[in-house]
Amino acid sequence: MAEHVRARLPTSAIVATAIAAAAVALLGLVVVSARYPLPIIIGARRVPLFAGLTLWAALGTAAVASDPPSRHPSLGMPLRQRYLVLVWWIGVSAALASLSYAAWKAWGVVAMFATLIALVKVLQVAGFIKPDRSVRVWHPFAAIMALFLAVAGLFAFLGRTNLPPPIQAAMVEYQDGRDGQAPASRPAPEVSATGLTLRASGDVDLGGLPATLFSYDDREGSRVDVYEADIGFPAPQGSVGVYDPPGWLLESNRLSLRTGPKGSNFLVVSWSTQVVDGIATALAAQFPP
Repeated sequence: MAEHVRARLPTSAIVATAIAAAAVALLGLVVVSARYPLPIIIGARRVPLFAGLTLWAALGTAAVASDPPSRHPSLGMPLRQRYLVLVWWIGVSAALASLSYAAWKAWGVVAMFATLIALVKVLQVAGFIKPDRSVRVWHPFAAIMALFLAVAGLFAFLGRTNLPPPIQAAMVEYQDGRDGQAPASRPAPEVSATGLTLRASGDVDLGGLPATLFSYDDREGSRVDVYEADIGFPAPQGSVGVYDPPGWLLESNRLSLRTGPKGSNFLVVSWSTQVVDGIATALAAQFPP
């Protein structure tokens, strides 16, 4: 039976190959995201997304490099091989959990349920480690508590505030300084008719999305931030579709955030919904979709 579960490569070689595949995948993700905001397009936070995809690359490589019969646990397997299968499924559940945490789009819910399925598989494989283990008195109570915590965690996960990183960064930036990370690469839009006075400008990394910040004061001396980017700003949960001009509006934490028509690629942040609506109208006329 041991010959049927023997890997085509030694375990050390499979591990080395998996690590190399993970390194190549991580390098590719970093290079691509440096040239194009891939995480923003996918709808995920950069670090947990890269962690999940890198782990997936390692696990997939390990599965391909191993002998097919060794991927399915059985009591005839050597104990060490059963532990390796268990570790592989734990890795799968960790990768799915990382992707689920990373996502701020709807596909994160799919990843979450896939994580639960993988955890069930982990329990199944764990049953092959010591199948003759007796049930103790405290086991049912532990199972009930684990189920309760899982359900509570599920509802907490689904109900959490899950803003896209660029939107969250824009809200934080509004409370901080006005300095950009580099000189502005775009000319300031013409919004003097709305009563705004330009105070600062500069290019910024807005939660992984390269953008240009133009920070103004309105007639009352309150701050108004305008961002321009090469792609549209992602609509967060809780935002509503608005018209004239078309876009989305978010009111959160005493701030109003407003975008314009598809293709205009600007974001306005201010304390007042009326202010962001007026500025969005002026900007939409300058940046036709």
